[in-house]
Amino acid sequence: MSNLSLPPPLLSASPEAIAFYRNRAPVSYAALRADLAAARQALARLEAPEVVLHDADAYAFLVWLIACWQNGQTALLAADDLPATRAFLPLPWVGRCEGSVLSDWSGGVADAAAFPGPGPRFGCPGMVVFTSGSSGTPNRIFKAPEQLYREAALLQQVFGSGLPAATRFAGTVPHQHMFGLPFRLIWPLWAGYPIISDYFHHPEELGRLESEPHVLISSPATLKRLAQLETFSSPASFLATFSAGSPLEDSVAAACAMRLSTRMIENYGSTETASVMQRIFPGGAWRPLPGVTLALDEQGCLKLRSPLLENDDWFQTRDTAVLGADGWRLTGRADRVAKIEGRRVALDAIETALLALPEVAEVRTAPLYRERDEIVAAVVLSDVGRAQLQEIGKTRFDRRMRQSLAASLERIALPRRWRYLSAMPYNAMGKVTSADIVRLFERQALPPFSVANRSAHEMVLTLALRDCMQAFAGHFPQLPVLPGVTQIDWALRLAQRYFPIEGRFSDLRQIKFQRILRPDDEVSLTLRFFPEKKEVRFSYASAHAEYSQGRALFAHPVLALDTVS
Repeated sequence: MSNLSLPPPLLSASPEAIAFYRNRAPVSYAALRADLAAARQALARLEAPEVVLHDADAYAFLVWLIACWQNGQTALLAADDLPATRAFLPLPWVGRCEGSVLSDWSGGVADAAAFPGPGPRFGCPGMVVFTSGSSGTPNRIFKAPEQLYREAALLQQVFGSGLPAATRFAGTVPHQHMFGLPFRLIWPLWAGYPIISDYFHHPEELGRLESEPHVLISSPATLKRLAQLETFSSPASFLATFSAGSPLEDSVAAACAMRLSTRMIENYGSTETASVMQRIFPGGAWRPLPGVTLALDEQGCLKLRSPLLENDDWFQTRDTAVLGADGWRLTGRADRVAKIEGRRVALDAIETALLALPEVAEVRTAPLYRERDEIVAAVVLSDVGRAQLQEIGKTRFDRRMRQSLAASLERIALPRRWRYLSAMPYNAMGKVTSADIVRLFERQALPPFSVANRSAHEMVLTLALRDCMQAFAGHFPQLPVLPGVTQIDWALRLAQRYFPIEGRFSDLRQIKFQRILRPDDEVSLTLRFFPEKKEVRFSYASAHAEYSQGRALFAHPVLALDTVS
């Protein structure tokens, strides 16, 4: 990879110019170049043409990524550092994460004069990202640096003319996927805009931004929470707000445009295609980016050619669309079709019918394949729906929902199981996956939860008890209480999911149930893992009370010896 393929500011920007704001402190281009030189040297000593990159700090992540490319190395982007992910990617891990062999670049010589330095030592500079395959095995997708730089140049061409040079880029989306990375990091790096390294987990945190012009990179889930805040204020000027990952509702876009005094822009693309189209609210149709050609196949699905793809071949999507006088309209997904008892059922059609009901504010459906095939529905109710549910109870309300759909859907498409949620289980990209919905219907379902805090050996999870009412069934009809055995089960299952625990569960110690847990209690589960003791300590607590706690011990697995008869 030649030096000419670097983002221009890395070669030409003044050493004193600001490249990043990290923990609110400015980072100059001189400091960035020195860190890149040191990271290159540290990476070269690994003698590895491929490394796995995971770092929650956007600045450190970008330093490692550019250093890999300058060395001719390929960086595999890991979404997390969980044991299963580390087992799936048995390569040297880089960045501040569990299992890392290189957590910082202190072993290199931090000499800005050494950047960009000699040519690449390895042969294939690039990046690998992963998408979910239909078989459940992630698909590996390679991206060359030049593809990301072309996208950055394209975004600057379309949206950069009105942005002052001092515009700061801030994000409420992670930087390790193909929306957060190009929009939060590569575009501003290419164009020379300062980047805010902090990841804003909650919309309220945007109030900490300073009174400078900003571009906000966000998701529909975060923007919806922003629109629902009772009050919000920030001294920052938001010149533009970009959203991607899932459809952005017009009402949410309108509310955020007013709250932030911003221009709302929705981006359409995928991991494979990068950016394809954009639309500007209110009511804008989708318009392709310069150089992108769109067409429809025989099934009404989009296909496209783009300068951001590896070649000029047509790329086939599964998104259905129509072309109107004012532009493109997306109409759904062709692959959101489930086979129920041998018959095809369109999940989009079920959700459209449900959203037409006054009781429903938001819905996701999924197929569930057990003793029988069936459709399940997770629903966020409107005020009307919540009032009816409280008045007549879940069994009668389920029956009423099915009856309301019977006129517009075939009997086989009617959902047979229902969960009523206070909020959808959105992931960091603002998406709700089919697997997330199916998990809500597990026989021993875990409650919906969010990770409030996490380190290598400790996690704090915020639980949504009211969205897991099946756990309270039978305990007790007039006073629902979360059973102690369920609390222990949740703690053990979540600990085994997130910590590299060796051995089988063997014993419980110091179990205390201090207060009963009710569906409306706002509770957090804290898990602490002590690898040397093979022990997990758990506690359920709120800001005002402690509910339960205990210790779980794990023994080494017993090896079964083969016998000869």
